[in-house]
Amino acid sequence: MTDTKSIGAMSYFLSPEARLTIIIPVILYNIAFWGLGAGAALLLTACYSGFLELLSKQAKSLSIIALILISGSAHFLYLNGFTFFGIKQESVFLSVGGSITVIIVFSFYSLIGRPVVRTQAENALPSLKLSPFYGTAKYDRVWQEVSLAWILTYGLKGVLVVILSKDMPHYSDFAVFFGAWPLTLLLIIFSYYWPSFRWLSVKTETK
Repeated sequence: MTDTKSIGAMSYFLSPEARLTIIIPVILYNIAFWGLGAGAALLLTACYSGFLELLSKQAKSLSIIALILISGSAHFLYLNGFTFFGIKQESVFLSVGGSITVIIVFSFYSLIGRPVVRTQAENALPSLKLSPFYGTAKYDRVWQEVSLAWILTYGLKGVLVVILSKDMPHYSDFAVFFGAWPLTLLLIIFSYYWPSFRWLSVKTETK
């Protein structure tokens, strides 16, 4: 079961959709950022996302691009002298800004009934749409639970990083590091296994 999920996720990241909505915008933003600056990077990524939406024949989740744009906007403001919570260290600001970005984007997509993780999971594993729970209230509720877990976790991470940067600055770098890819990886693993656990528990209750 785990191998099937891993293969499904890998096949998604190698798919044309993943290249268009994840890989290309990330590369575009970073090249433009280092070559032309944050402002140009944001403008180019925004133009690309708009062009992609116009070409799309069906509704697609542009949540990944939204994450890039909002996070990039926060970095742009920081480079131009804006800050919040009295944060002066760039790594801390970007970490907290990243948490706020995840909260905003995930909350928005959850409110409109298209949780970010659900969209990415269904793209990676089309077999999810063959689940007996697909299209039911139980199916929708589980993905909203996953989305809420991401929102709460990143909210706690942001608060923890701010507190440590003020009261225990020596530990803030560790919190920033752990709150980056290690935390994201843990949440991705959680997002794969939580739905299976919840649906299994529902089956058990109905027997």
